[in-house]
Amino acid sequence: MSSSIITSTNSSKNAEPIQVPNTTRRRSFLEYGGSNSLSNFASSYTRASKYAGSVLMEDEDNGENSGIINYDNLSPCMSPDEELIIDNSMNRSSADETTTLISHHRKSSSFLITGNSTVPQTIFNTINTLMGIGMLSLPFAFKLSGWLFGSIILLVSSLSTNITAKYLGRILFKNQNLLTYSDISYCYGGKYFQLLVTLFFISDLFGASLSLIILFSDSFSILYHNKTHLKFIITTVLCCCSFFPMSTLSLLSIWGILSTIGIVILIFICGINGVKSPGSLLNPASTNLYPSSFKNLLFSMGLYLVIYGGAPVFPELYRDMRHPKKFSNCANISFSIVTLLNFLIGASGYLMFGNDIDDSIIMNLMNNKSYPTWVSNTLFILMGVISISKLPLVVRPIITTYESIMKIKRNNVLKVITRVLFCILLLIISLLFNSFGKLMSFMGSAICYTVCLTLPLLFYLKLNRNEIKKWKGLLIKVGIVISIVGTILGTYASITLKITK
Repeated sequence: MSSSIITSTNSSKNAEPIQVPNTTRRRSFLEYGGSNSLSNFASSYTRASKYAGSVLMEDEDNGENSGIINYDNLSPCMSPDEELIIDNSMNRSSADETTTLISHHRKSSSFLITGNSTVPQTIFNTINTLMGIGMLSLPFAFKLSGWLFGSIILLVSSLSTNITAKYLGRILFKNQNLLTYSDISYCYGGKYFQLLVTLFFISDLFGASLSLIILFSDSFSILYHNKTHLKFIITTVLCCCSFFPMSTLSLLSIWGILSTIGIVILIFICGINGVKSPGSLLNPASTNLYPSSFKNLLFSMGLYLVIYGGAPVFPELYRDMRHPKKFSNCANISFSIVTLLNFLIGASGYLMFGNDIDDSIIMNLMNNKSYPTWVSNTLFILMGVISISKLPLVVRPIITTYESIMKIKRNNVLKVITRVLFCILLLIISLLFNSFGKLMSFMGSAICYTVCLTLPLLFYLKLNRNEIKKWKGLLIKVGIVISIVGTILGTYASITLKITK
C-alpha cells in the first residue's frame, strides 16, 4: 500500500516529513514489483476508469463524498506558502452517486497535489482512454479520404491533440488549485462559460451512448433483423445497469477493454488468414489514393479526430501522476502507440475490403461468407460485452447531472422514474439514427474539434500567456482559426453527405 506524505517548504531543519506507514505486508504476488506491481496497476486503472466515466464529475458537497480536497478544511497552522503533497489515491478517490458534471470553483492555493500513478500506469491509462469504438470506422475514413490525405489527416490529428493534451498539463502545473477540465474552463471564462463547456460534454456523452446503441443493433441485426427491438433490448439493459454503483461500473469496464483488444486481434487474424478478396490482406481489394470528392474528405475529418476525443480526462490523468513533470513524455509515447495502432487498423481494414468497406468494419467481418463461423460468433459476443460494459459508464455523468439539478439524488422513487424516462428518451432518439459513421463524423467535427483543439488552445493562450512568445502565440491563434473552420466544414459534411452502402 502507498503512503501519504505531507511536506512543507518552510519546515525547520530538524523537521521530517510526516509519513503514514504501511500497515500491511505484501500478501500475494500481485504486490510484487513495487510501484508498478499488478495491484498498483489495477488501482491506477480503476481510478482512470472512474475518471473516464465521470469525465468532469465533481462532488456537489465540496468534496465531502467524492474525495476532492476541500482547501478550506486544511490545517490552519500551515502558512500560506506551504506546500502539501497528498497521495491522490486517498484524497481523490472517485465519482459516486452524488457527483455531477458541474464542478465548483476552488480558491487559489499554493497546495501541490500529486497522485499515485507511475509513468507506465499513466501510459496504459492514456492508451485505454484513447482506444475506443471510433477505430471501427477508420477503414471507412480511408475510403472517403484516400490513402494520401487520410494518412496526413490522421497524423495531423494525432500531433495536434497531443500538443493540446500537454498544454492542459502545463496549465495545471502553473495553476495548482485546478484539478479538472471543468476547473480550467471556469478559470478561463467564469461560471456561464463553464456551463457552456458542460453542455458540450453532455452532447458528447449522449452521442457516444447513441453510437454504442447503433453499433449493438447493427451487429446483432444479422441474427435478428428487427433493429428497433434490438435497441429496446440494449436500452433496457442500460436502465438496469444504471443503478449499479460507480465502483462496479469502473471494474466492469475492463471487459470492454478486453473485448476491444479482441476485435483488433480478430481483424488482423481474418486479414492474414483470408485467402480471397474481399477480406484478405494477402489479396488486397482495390483502393483509392485520393478522395472521390471534397465533401467526402471533409466528412472523414471528423472520423479521424473522434478517436482522439479523450481531452476531458487528461487533466485527471495528470493529477493522478506521482511525477506530473513526466506527463509530456507519457503523452508522446501514448499518442505514438495509439496512432500506430489506429493506422494499422484503418489501413488493414481498407486493404481487406477496399471501397466496399462499411462505416463499421464489424459489419464487413460478420457478413463475409469466406470466414469460418466462429468469427461472427466471436464478434457477437465481443460487441455485446462492449455495449453492456461501456454504456452505463458513459451515461452515468448525464444521469447524475440532471439528478443534481433536479435535486432528486436522495429520492429513490424519483431516481427510478427519471432514469427510466431517460432511457426511454435515449431509445426514441436512437431510433432516428441508423448510420454509425455519420454519428461518429458529427461527434468528431462538432464536438471533438472544439473540446480537443479549440478550447485547450484558448485556455493555454490566456492562462499561460506569460510563458508564450509572440511567434508561438501567433501559431496558436492560427491553430484556433483552423480548428474552428474544421468544425464548421466537417459538421456540414457530416449532416449533408449521404452514405451509400
